[in-house]
Amino acid sequence: MAGDFQPGGRPPAPHPLRLVQDFVNTEVPDFQRDDIATPEELAAWLAGRGLAAPTDRVDAALFVEARALRAALRELALANTLGTAPAAERQRALDETLRLFPLEVRLDAGRPRLVPSGDGARGGLAAIVAVLAESQAAGTWERLKACRQETCGWVFYDGSRNRSSSWCSMQVCGGRAKASSYRRRHATLRSAR
Repeated sequence: MAGDFQPGGRPPAPHPLRLVQDFVNTEVPDFQRDDIATPEELAAWLAGRGLAAPTDRVDAALFVEARALRAALRELALANTLGTAPAAERQRALDETLRLFPLEVRLDAGRPRLVPSGDGARGGLAAIVAVLAESQAAGTWERLKACRQETCGWVFYDGSRNRSSSWCSMQVCGGRAKASSYRRRHATLRSAR
């Protein structure tokens, strides 16, 4: 399970933000791994986290939408890493993806909460979107970041005091970035001679 592995010994995101982290990290581009590569695997993943009943099915259309949601959440986490908002055109596309998983406000012990407006697998995915919205309001969303290494994209929780982490692991992706920068600098110096 992707949520059990945390590069660089980082602790996972706190609950409930860990749900978003685990969902996005079902895909590990660097390892060419996808834990929800089929509609059945997505249904099992949602059921395993109590987000859908074991009997709930995922059709092809919802499967495509779920993968778009996962990509959108990774993109938003990368925006946290880079400290920039997505361009206006990308924001519109992200909004369209998020709209596929509607939420409503309900009282929970007298306090307003965002909850999925549907049920089944779509409702389970909407619950992930609700965590995004509530963590944004709580100020914890900005700490959920995606590794800036192009081939990685692993989502991690930045627990550093100054919230400046950029790589899932300094030893792995940070080291790759530094080695690549070193090679570029020395190639430039060699060609200048």
